[in-house]
Amino acid sequence: MSHPLDDLITGLRAQGPDRDLSQVEPAVWRVIAERRPQRGSFGAFIPLRTAAIAMSLVVGVAVGGASAVAAAAHPTETSVFAVNTHLAPSTLLGGGH
Repeated sequence: MSHPLDDLITGLRAQGPDRDLSQVEPAVWRVIAERRPQRGSFGAFIPLRTAAIAMSLVVGVAVGGASAVAAAAHPTETSVFAVNTHLAPSTLLGGGH
């Protein structure tokens, strides 16, 4: 481009706005006022949302507790130099060979 950025910005400032922006704020407030009664209907779903959150919390605690009990039932000895490390990259990539 042959025009520096400052010249382009100065030219843009001299042009003025291409739209009438004087009614933007009243239009925004009008849309907000129109949608405000629609938001009130979402309050009916609050008990359903609360029940869903409570149920997911109960299921999470139950599954987490069962997993913790299962993990504690089979204690494994971990050593840095152990050959039978199941999650080592050499075991995972080599297929255990």
